[in-house]
Amino acid sequence: MPIETKDLVIYESERLTDNDDGGGKYNGKVIADGLSNNLFDDISELDRTMGSVSLRKIFPAVTTADTDKLMGATVFVSELPKDPNVSALLFSTKNWTDQRKSAQNRIENYLAKGGQTAGTPQDTHYQGMKTLQVIMFPREVEASVGATIVLSSNEGKALAHEQYLRITKVETRIAIMIVDGKEIEYKVATYSLNDPLDQDYVGLSAKQWYNSEKSQTILRDTLVADTGLYYSSVALKSEAKVGEYTVNAKDVYAQLIPSAQTESPIVDVNAAGESIILVPGNSGQITANFPTTVATSQNLYIGSGVMPSSVTFTLFGQTITDQGGLLKNTLGTQVGTIDYQKGLIQWTTSAGTGSATLIITFTPAAAPNQYFQSYSIPVTQNNQSTNWTGILIPIPAPGSLSISYMAQGKFYELKDDGSGQLKGSSTSFGSGRINYETGSWVLTAGALPDVGSPILLLWGTPIVTFVRSGLAVNKAKFGFKLDKDGIAPGVTVDWLLEGVAKKAVSNAQGKFTGDATGTINYATGFGEIIPVKLPQKNTTFAITYNFGAQQTQTKSNITPDTSQKLSFTIGTGSAIQPNSVSLNIPVGSTLGGTEYVNLIDTPISSSIGNLINDQDEVQGTITYATGKVEVTPKLIKRVFKQVFTPMNVYGAA
Repeated sequence: MPIETKDLVIYESERLTDNDDGGGKYNGKVIADGLSNNLFDDISELDRTMGSVSLRKIFPAVTTADTDKLMGATVFVSELPKDPNVSALLFSTKNWTDQRKSAQNRIENYLAKGGQTAGTPQDTHYQGMKTLQVIMFPREVEASVGATIVLSSNEGKALAHEQYLRITKVETRIAIMIVDGKEIEYKVATYSLNDPLDQDYVGLSAKQWYNSEKSQTILRDTLVADTGLYYSSVALKSEAKVGEYTVNAKDVYAQLIPSAQTESPIVDVNAAGESIILVPGNSGQITANFPTTVATSQNLYIGSGVMPSSVTFTLFGQTITDQGGLLKNTLGTQVGTIDYQKGLIQWTTSAGTGSATLIITFTPAAAPNQYFQSYSIPVTQNNQSTNWTGILIPIPAPGSLSISYMAQGKFYELKDDGSGQLKGSSTSFGSGRINYETGSWVLTAGALPDVGSPILLLWGTPIVTFVRSGLAVNKAKFGFKLDKDGIAPGVTVDWLLEGVAKKAVSNAQGKFTGDATGTINYATGFGEIIPVKLPQKNTTFAITYNFGAQQTQTKSNITPDTSQKLSFTIGTGSAIQPNSVSLNIPVGSTLGGTEYVNLIDTPISSSIGNLINDQDEVQGTITYATGKVEVTPKLIKRVFKQVFTPMNVYGAA
């Protein structure tokens, strides 16, 4: 007789539970078709949040009165769960009687036991320990962080046992033992493990290992053994039509077990860490008006960073000030918070609601980045405590200190709120304070720190800054050097600004007038102009000038007076052109030889000018009408000399 759909059934196993003994043999009871939760339990809210894995063993079968075969039998998931966080997969253990624990081991055994690796467990490691010490020859290579090893005890015997362990930390040292009067070096590697040991593992002493005695416990490497086959269904990404040879699936992966692990790439971060420190952006406070709507859903952006403890304003008749990032009224009620770095105010329900124009007084701040300072205190059995104190050098900047500690394998962090108080995201994390004048700090941990963990401190130092907010902004100037020396007065500079021709002309004193100011030295051809209105990008300046042969004169036999001042006259008797004089004066050097001081003139008026060096230091004057020069030349030079000091060395012959 033909096999019909009603003849295709699924039998239950002995125990439809998620206990270790779930599964087993089939019990002859058919699983009713079309009933909700007749195989798996309903998904609780806890499982939906935290994740869970349910395994059920079933037995597909054909129930007919004859022995006809079901040809081309296939078991598949015909409809996926509507919840995207729920996955349904099929796999076979090829065993009629195994239980849930065996099936679970098959899923978890992604790694298989490999060959024996370097190292022998040193002495006995007891159940519950999360460290493993192994001894090996110095030339042997220890296991690396992240590797998975197998501890195998009594391998090949009746009481054989093994445990897979992942290494989280590796430390090595060279030890020495005396054997037959000789020093023997060997390596001791200490592995930190992700899981505690599930039983006692017996190893060897150093001398037993050196004498090649056989250890009860050995270490083996692991190999990837992804041989398990899992079956599910996936939705199509696009419609598949008759005659097509390819289909597009949404995804080829299915979630086998729940995982809370995420990967977050970190870029553009200094290895030493960086700290954001607030520095004043102004020498005083500023006051500004801010029309705003006060409500819990509305935020107010001040427009710049803010220095802590500098904010004051009135809100609905209440005087509001900031304290450690909190905005409070005179009664101590919190009406909002402020992010000092961003200058962002967020309101609480206690602030009230309505439109207001806030007159806020504050000190603006900037937030440059700087490298972290760091310090750690190891927690040992001798110093384990909930109270910790110390002094930080250099002294932390306000709002930069962060203190972390580990309790029960979890890190807790407290941060400086800018007022010297250390707070965590919860009061249960602990409390503390920091003194910005002395650098002393106190921490009261919310739980007893773990032995072997550090008390980690990270902070930034105050940044030395120069407030330039009150300084005048210098106008943009353009320097130039003409190709010739001996420039005649009347240098013309032409350019275009927004399509309009602009011009500046130099007078007899070397001063530019017109659409620009500035100066030019006729002797050297160096000049600069300062346009009245800033030119556009790619503006071209056209400079027109006349030049001629400069007059050159040598003055000799000039005797300085008692104050080393020189007085002499230059020129031919007629008036000298201002901004055209260049003097080259020899001076004696304390190191021996002769050096030269170069001076040029800068007009004070049409009749007199100063003589300056290349550092703009005034060293004399010149009268243009007569050519009289009075100058006290000085030249300061720094010369570094390498001096070798002879030494007598005495030693035995």
